Amino acid sequence: MSNTVKALGGQPELTQGDVIRLLATDAAARPYVLATLAALAMIFVVLFMSGSDLGGIIVVLFGAAAMALRWTAAPPFLLLVIAYFQLFPFGIPDPGSENPYQVRESHFQVTDMVLVMAVLVYLRGQYRLFGLVHQIVPPDSALKRKGEVPVRRPTAHIRPDELAWMLAASGALVLIGQAVWWLVNALEFVPMESGVPFRWADTRSLRAFSRDQPPGEFRPGQNRFFVLLGILFFGTLLVRLVFGYWRLRVMNASEGAMVLADTSWSESHRERVRLEKWRVWGRRRASERAEAAAQDARQREKEAARKRAAEEERAARKRPKRARRDDQK
Repeated sequence: MSNTVKALGGQPELTQGDVIRLLATDAAARPYVLATLAALAMIFVVLFMSGSDLGGIIVVLFGAAAMALRWTAAPPFLLLVIAYFQLFPFGIPDPGSENPYQVRESHFQVTDMVLVMAVLVYLRGQYRLFGLVHQIVPPDSALKRKGEVPVRRPTAHIRPDELAWMLAASGALVLIGQAVWWLVNALEFVPMESGVPFRWADTRSLRAFSRDQPPGEFRPGQNRFFVLLGILFFGTLLVRLVFGYWRLRVMNASEGAMVLADTSWSESHRERVRLEKWRVWGRRRASERAEAAAQDARQREKEAARKRAAEEERAARKRPKRARRDDQK
């Protein structure tokens, strides 16, 4: 790469031409480029099938430009564009008439699964490309130093099976999300009943959409909120338990010793802090006493010096008188 500038740490800074050449010619980065472009094309197809041809064109052009020009803020903005055209396919806000079964029956739909899969692949591929051409880790300090460039991931570190694992993880996330959404719509939150505050909902009944709800029952939107809240809480506990146990199983002896030391510090840091405060207070108290003693000693020395000076002055005054008396004799 000829048009490069040496940065701190000896890593060259990529110019725009270098970025284009890397994305177009590097064999290690090519799978991510193709996967990202294919995901953008699939998003365009899904939006076009739903009547959002304008939204599909905007997503494809903006996503391709973000990949080539290193627009790091583009993926979140692209998500907002996709969400907007999913709500308003023609680009104009139109409340229309609400279908009470539209949300309840929106799980495991092919177009939704394909769209979510494409969005996940695009996001993961785009951010991995950003790691190759822009930045892979955050900077060490909040303020950028002069001449410092972000650290990039070398293309030689890309494993051959990374893309396959990325696609598999994206597909698994899509299935898990669809299953969670089905469960959210299949349950009702009933806190007034004894036992488990959830029950299976009658998905074909319109009673839940009436304005007057019986005491202790909620509308479908409120039910989804409470069920999602419960799934988020208990799911977080379960995931933390499973992955915490898995992390303990795979760590070696040195890592285990480090974890035990950290746990010991976490459990006893209050007592240690209290003891350290007493030690600091004791050292400060001893220092204050030593300083007071030294000040008293200096004061006594000054007083003794002043007394000696006064005695010498009196002796000097008496000496001429004695000399005159001796002369008179």
